[in-house]
Amino acid sequence: MAGLTDRIYSSSPIWVQQLGVALYGWRWYRRRFNPHFYRLVAELESREHWTFDQFNAYQEDHLICLLAAAQNAPYYRKVFADAGVRLAGNPFEILRNLPFLSKETLRTVPEDLITQRPIPKDVIVFKSSGTTGTPTEIYYTPELHALELALPAVRNMGWAQVDYRARRVMFGVRKVCRFEQDRPPFWRYSPAENMAYASIYHLSPKYLPAYIDFLRSYRPAMIMGYPNSLYTIARYALDNNDFPARAQGVFTTSETVTDQIREALESAWQCKVYDRYGAVENCMFASQCEYGSYHVSPEAGIIEILDRMGQPCKPGEIGEVICTGLQNLLQPLIRYRIGDAARWALEQNCPCGRSMPVLEAIEGRFEDICITSDGRELLRFDTVFKGVHGIKESQIVQEKVDHFTVYVVPAENYTDRDQNLIRANMRLHVGDVQTEIKPVDALMRSSSGKFRSVICNLTEAEKISIRQESPHDL
Repeated sequence: MAGLTDRIYSSSPIWVQQLGVALYGWRWYRRRFNPHFYRLVAELESREHWTFDQFNAYQEDHLICLLAAAQNAPYYRKVFADAGVRLAGNPFEILRNLPFLSKETLRTVPEDLITQRPIPKDVIVFKSSGTTGTPTEIYYTPELHALELALPAVRNMGWAQVDYRARRVMFGVRKVCRFEQDRPPFWRYSPAENMAYASIYHLSPKYLPAYIDFLRSYRPAMIMGYPNSLYTIARYALDNNDFPARAQGVFTTSETVTDQIREALESAWQCKVYDRYGAVENCMFASQCEYGSYHVSPEAGIIEILDRMGQPCKPGEIGEVICTGLQNLLQPLIRYRIGDAARWALEQNCPCGRSMPVLEAIEGRFEDICITSDGRELLRFDTVFKGVHGIKESQIVQEKVDHFTVYVVPAENYTDRDQNLIRANMRLHVGDVQTEIKPVDALMRSSSGKFRSVICNLTEAEKISIRQESPHDL
């Protein structure tokens, strides 16, 4: 049915599309801003300055309820039986003894994780392909749907001192106009949400002046979306001294925000960037406070960062993110391998005074951690482009342990100096490897419009072999 609706929408004239978006926005406004939303906002605000012990007690109580509910799901009944789990004693110890939940399991048997039969009629199933292209099915109750909005309202927009009801523009996954549309408007309005949905699939040089004009006339308080898409607009504004209207905050998600991107966005919109980390699975949430620290919201879920042996990483060490959502009792996601890599911050005391755990950074996809011949693991390559001014976008691909390809979208001022500097910086970053630099017209995005700045094409077997042969397993 969704596919048919999309085809009808795509083939309709712009005025019909606009009407459809307005009706869609009204429907979602009523669904998401339900009574649960306002209750959750009040509760989240009341816990802003809880102590560590208070958050720990909250997680313990909710984990007990989650494990009890999970017993009603076929998948977890078997998992608990196989692990010899008895739901008595310390719930955190029980959690640590449970196996991981893979994305493959979630994709193939999502209904085996359901704890209620029949499934409530007011549940909506969301499908998300992420960066892999293979969809997962997540079951949302109205309360879980409200939580998806309440968390950023309080702990993203709220920390930026921006009212969540303020006017905003979303540069996201929705295909709001046909790809072949060759003149503006490349955006559609949702009056009920006080929001415009803008296409990220039309951000070509010839259309960017129209986007700037739109942003100047619409004057949104909030700019929201994928950082690399927003960077395209910001870079145009800075290069051409043609700026959008000043915003109160830029709110990014789903992709890594590099220092270069952050600087450009803040310069173009003359405000701070507040990045957030979440997922359609709704099993964790982290966001930047006014001091730039990534605080984890303990109510959303329990985050573990583990090394390749399954042991907790020390602060500052990169590891795999494992999530246990505390609010979805209908479809529990317990020790879910979400596929990301992150590290805990060395300094957990933020000047903002909040006692929520602090992540140093969300690095990217765990599978895309690159590895050098001596066993060092790398996922951030920001310093490779230090001093490089002649490129618009870049992507680094590890083809072999000693062979990297750097794809660049050249700017008009791209010269041999930029190319030589990239090679020199790569040597400083990863050692004596073959670096192939390939200029391209555009970089590939996933079907959902997301961008991967680093891709590792080594197999897991190759990575294991390198670690075993290296003198230090870092």
